[in-house]
Amino acid sequence: MKTWIQRTRIATATVAAVLAGGVGSCVGATTMTPSHATSKGVGVNEYGMTKAFFNGRAVNFTYTQGFFSDRHVASGATSGCEVGAPFKVAPAKNYDPLYITVPLGFKVPTMTMDCPTGLVCVDHPGTIDWSRLESALKGLYPQLSAAQLTAALKNTAVPGHQHFITTLNGRRPEWWNVDVVGVTSLKEWNAIDAHRSFTFLNEQVKTQLTTGIIPTNLFLYFAVN
Repeated sequence: MKTWIQRTRIATATVAAVLAGGVGSCVGATTMTPSHATSKGVGVNEYGMTKAFFNGRAVNFTYTQGFFSDRHVASGATSGCEVGAPFKVAPAKNYDPLYITVPLGFKVPTMTMDCPTGLVCVDHPGTIDWSRLESALKGLYPQLSAAQLTAALKNTAVPGHQHFITTLNGRRPEWWNVDVVGVTSLKEWNAIDAHRSFTFLNEQVKTQLTTGIIPTNLFLYFAVN
């Protein structure tokens, strides 16, 4: 069975689309994007809701606490959050996975996403570090030095995404560890959204129609309504 690292390589060349269409615009965007952190790894506490998918239907999340990013995992982002390495220390003994799908290489109508591109959802980080994918991205930016590319990837705006969960947790609030799945075509994106379930999403992962499941050091805190 392939590891998440091996499966992630299938589509890392298109991760550049996440970076606002290019590193140059990404650098400009991140200087204006707030981290939404009180300090690195600790999010601002807000109250609000987003949508998500569970077992073929839409549900709502209610957030009451800012994000947590494990500082035992290095991050160059102003938020302290990163993609590409799993957390080492969780903020609580009990937690469940939150899977987010991210469009890579194509555009999705902004307001059709649970967290739209260009907006920071309630209690989410505003920035994140993608530099662990740098080796796969270097060939896309021959005009940039290694230092320039590293700087751009280390602190970029969180991309728009959808939410998928595998449990309601009794509708009690808890921490949820974030895992990322990159989707590389609009057709596949629409199919995943139509099924509204992690079961279908995971089948697409297993058959390599998406990237692998990519770990992060990020946790969000919410209850399912």
